[in-house]
Amino acid sequence: MKNVRLGVIGKPSDWLIASQVDDEKAKQLGIELVHISIDELIVLSKKQSEKPKNNAFPTGFDEKEIEKAYHIYLALKEIVSDHELDGLTVRCFDLLTTLRSTSCWAFALLNREGIIATCEGDVPSMIGMLFVKKILNQPTFQCNPSRLDLANRHMIFAHCTLPLNMCDSYAFDTHYESGIGIGIKGELKEGPITIFRIDRELRRFVLLEGAIVQNLKLENLCRTQIDVEIKQGIQYFLRSPLGNHHLIIYGHQANKIRESLKALGLEEVRTDEEE
Repeated sequence: MKNVRLGVIGKPSDWLIASQVDDEKAKQLGIELVHISIDELIVLSKKQSEKPKNNAFPTGFDEKEIEKAYHIYLALKEIVSDHELDGLTVRCFDLLTTLRSTSCWAFALLNREGIIATCEGDVPSMIGMLFVKKILNQPTFQCNPSRLDLANRHMIFAHCTLPLNMCDSYAFDTHYESGIGIGIKGELKEGPITIFRIDRELRRFVLLEGAIVQNLKLENLCRTQIDVEIKQGIQYFLRSPLGNHHLIIYGHQANKIRESLKALGLEEVRTDEEE
């Protein structure tokens, strides 16, 4: 965990809960947070002219929207190189008004390449992804807990981007909240998963295990949607969630992550339920 550099491009989105991290606390874990103006990303995106190869993305979507989204990807790659970053998070909703585009495809591509990329300036999610990469060498799906069926112990998680190496197939759609740009509608593999989140103090973490039972195609949610069964600890989401976004990891990985994080001095949040 030494000499890790993570970029924070713009501040966390205003509606996020517990998504800022103190720079000094990050340094104690060997992480340097590099603060970068959102304007740098906007200027670099507008300078790009390269077009993506036709075989590099699903067909049948607006070519101009694809080109704008690809330019954001190229700009982020340039920022990663210029600032020597291991990953980044972006206040991405600002791009809706300034560039009339989204960074969903850019994040999907970067994460597939092993460059950590998270949405909405969520620093704990970015650091959580770093932990998973260091511990398991796996990508993670950053998503929103969207609907809860407490009686049957099911939770729907959704977001408009995911690492492309996590999905069996994917298609382009518009970004859910804005209806513009590109959102990723991915199909994840059904089976066991781990849900993970660290808090903004970098002091506590939560781990839950469950299983993806199906992919959904609901109109009024972010484009990638999974129905997850969580047999134990689901009331955590009602009682003491550590933030908005949570990370989905393939496999039952709680023991491996728990051991490593406790070695770093972090404490696990108890999710025991009174049945």
